[in-house]
Amino acid sequence: MLNDLTELKGKRIAVGPGGAAGRVVAEKVLAISGISSENSTLLPFTGQAAADALNDGKADAAILGLSSDAPILQTLLRDSRIRLMSVTDAEALTRVFPFLVRLVLPRGTIDYEKKIPASDIVLFSTTNSILVRNDLHPALISLLAQALAETHNERGLFEQAGEFPTQTDPEFPMAEAAIDYYKNGPSFLKRYLPFWMVSHVQRLLAVLLAAGVIVYPLFNFAPKLYRWFLQDRMRKLYRRLRIVEKAMKEHLTASQLAALQSDLENIDRVSAVLPMRHSETYFGLKRDIDATRTHLALRLVEARSHTAKVA
Repeated sequence: MLNDLTELKGKRIAVGPGGAAGRVVAEKVLAISGISSENSTLLPFTGQAAADALNDGKADAAILGLSSDAPILQTLLRDSRIRLMSVTDAEALTRVFPFLVRLVLPRGTIDYEKKIPASDIVLFSTTNSILVRNDLHPALISLLAQALAETHNERGLFEQAGEFPTQTDPEFPMAEAAIDYYKNGPSFLKRYLPFWMVSHVQRLLAVLLAAGVIVYPLFNFAPKLYRWFLQDRMRKLYRRLRIVEKAMKEHLTASQLAALQSDLENIDRVSAVLPMRHSETYFGLKRDIDATRTHLALRLVEARSHTAKVA
């Protein structure tokens, strides 16, 4: 019974058709064992054709990449003429080829009553990787990761439930979208919305967020700008009021005082249409206007009295 791949030298080995992924892996493994088409016969059989070749004596060995529940494999394992080879150095193969993994098929796993296999069998196998382009949209990668998780997260003969798909790969970097999905699951939107709608909602949220970033500072600045505008109008009214107060101190005729009184009433009318009439600044302006109006009225009475005496 063979226990080492080097013992296959000179044998007829079914490795699959040229260019097939299974054949590429088989040729690499056989090559480091010193086996090539020059010293052995590599047959282009796989699947049922390889099984038939073994049964018909046309092949001495076959390297097959089949799932543990494949009917072909189940039939071969129960055939007394066929033996499953235990690759004792499978661990070394995994160190040489990162895409390989070492597996152990325990005694009696296939048929516990008949003890098939009759002893623990060491195997090597490949893992499947899904390769995508760097420019593939993250939403599609996330959708693909969801499909892989739903298909391959169940337990099997060699894996625990949820073991596959994994978040790491020995050869290729994992897409960030896939890592995020395997770690956190689907996003909140993807849980409750159809796939076609998620991208539109995400764009809408992005626009609203960008608008909020722009509008919020404006709303924060708007009250300050509004207060500055009012204060500026108040300052202008106060300057006009100070002009009236300063002019009152001069020796003026009744007509000149009447003109000042008209200016003062105009200032009062302008202040009456300003907003924030409940503010302390507004009431302070109104008090000053009223005080000036009273003083100006007294001056006007005095001026008219003086004019009447002169006449």
